Amino acid sequence: MLAYLTAHWRGDQNIAQSLFVNGALPYFALVTAKGILPLAALYMLTLLTYMMSVFALFFAWLVWWVVGTTRSAIRTLRIGGTATSKILAIVALALVVALLVKTASDVTMAALLFRGYAT
Repeated sequence: MLAYLTAHWRGDQNIAQSLFVNGALPYFALVTAKGILPLAALYMLTLLTYMMSVFALFFAWLVWWVVGTTRSAIRTLRIGGTATSKILAIVALALVVALLVKTASDVTMAALLFRGYAT
């Protein structure tokens, strides 16, 4: 497991695996967990504790995915490969930027909400 995580972090995996297996699947799982599981979490934890845990997990995944996917995309563009893999590398870099912008927007909104609860 550690070897897999390290291989992605270094950008050693192919771009399709970095984008889809390490990116899309965990993203949808985390978004689903953020949206559906708070109802179940009310029985185990407070909602705020649950949401903070999901946010922490999301940011850990986000850093790991952005670094690995960016390295994999750059490696694909430098070393070469098929036209499809180069197009996928460009798409991956665009998605990295889009996800970072979306996450910054979400963090700003969450900060405003938490600040509203604190006062």
